[in-house]
Amino acid sequence: MTADWLFPALRFAQYSVLLGLFGSLTFRLFGLRSLAATPLATGPATLIAAVVAPLIVAAVMLVAIAEMMGQALWDLDWTTTASLVVTTDMGTAFLARTALTGAAAVSLMLVRPVRRSHTIAAWLYALALMTLAWNGHAAATEGLAGLVHRINNCLHLTAAGLWIGAIMRFTAEIIDAHRRHDPVMDDALLSEMHSFRPFGLLLVGIVAFTGIINAQMIFGLEKLDLILRTPYGWMLGAKIVMVALMLGCAAYHANKIRQQLAGNRDTRLDQRPLISAIRLSLVTEMLLALGVISLAAVIGLSSPFD
Repeated sequence: MTADWLFPALRFAQYSVLLGLFGSLTFRLFGLRSLAATPLATGPATLIAAVVAPLIVAAVMLVAIAEMMGQALWDLDWTTTASLVVTTDMGTAFLARTALTGAAAVSLMLVRPVRRSHTIAAWLYALALMTLAWNGHAAATEGLAGLVHRINNCLHLTAAGLWIGAIMRFTAEIIDAHRRHDPVMDDALLSEMHSFRPFGLLLVGIVAFTGIINAQMIFGLEKLDLILRTPYGWMLGAKIVMVALMLGCAAYHANKIRQQLAGNRDTRLDQRPLISAIRLSLVTEMLLALGVISLAAVIGLSSPFD
């Protein structure tokens, strides 16, 4: 058997890298339109994450098979392992995910211009993210209900990825703004964040709605009172609290920006206190998002009825 912490840790890494790469690339392409001075480029952190992503996916696959077979990773029978990979839905999803993340890394490194490479990679990461719906609780549901469960999970993951991508990009930009102190760029960033609010609310609504459907399909909402008394329920409750705190952070800085922009209609106000407050709020929101991802990685390995 593998160490108890290894599989959840690898699942957390897989969720984080796929959500982060998909969300940040997509949001960088289609968001921040008013920040024209910000060049579109593939940073070293993105390249490192892209190269590491297929390795993480392959590691998750091997550790999952070792857990399934009740063996240590180094004791795996490679003939049996290969058979499981090519003959099961789980294995097919892993193979597709590995190929998609590998192709995305090649695109980011070799395809030019940068906008084209980012567009190709964003689509590939979106598909890779969707393959996660063929593992975990959704994979245990069969027939038409199973298909609905998987599609619902795809919507849940892509909306969550876009939300996290927006948080990542805005956090990076607000930290840069705090360092740069450029009033014109500060105004552009605050306006962009304010314009994002309706789309952000839509993403949050999709995440919440699909999350409720997931809960119904996994254990039934009528059993929620009983489920919340189990370890699974405690983790689910903690996840919901963290998401609520994320929404609180978002509401806080959205309200601050709205007040500042309304004040700027009459006179230019000093943006520095606001930039500092939003920086703290966004960093907190990003840390909470990592907490939500870590809980999702563990919950996916748990049964609500244990």
